[in-house]
Amino acid sequence: MIEAVSAAMIIIPVTLVLLDLLVLVIANSMNDSAAKNAARAAANQSDAASAFNAANKSLESFKPSSIIPELKIQTFNYPNAQDIVTCKTRMKVVLPVPFPGYHQLTFEAQAAEPVVGTK
Repeated sequence: MIEAVSAAMIIIPVTLVLLDLLVLVIANSMNDSAAKNAARAAANQSDAASAFNAANKSLESFKPSSIIPELKIQTFNYPNAQDIVTCKTRMKVVLPVPFPGYHQLTFEAQAAEPVVGTK
């Protein structure tokens, strides 16, 4: 009985830390994909307004949850002289098992795509 309690005191916290790490890795991957998809959608447009709308529309498939309550475009640059669209997204992540001082984290991802839309 003592061995089971001792093992549980070690295994349970390690499992909870691994759960948080898994959530963070998946959220980071989702944010990276969202930035790439937004930049790719914007690169297919011929002007800045439609490019920004296309980038926002690419993020509409994201559904907020209790773990990831927010995903939005932080900065968006449609080229004037260069032919590269850059898009930076920001994602807020609430840890399922919060640690003191680490209840909510913010991930940022940036992607750049060459403009292929006709001008």
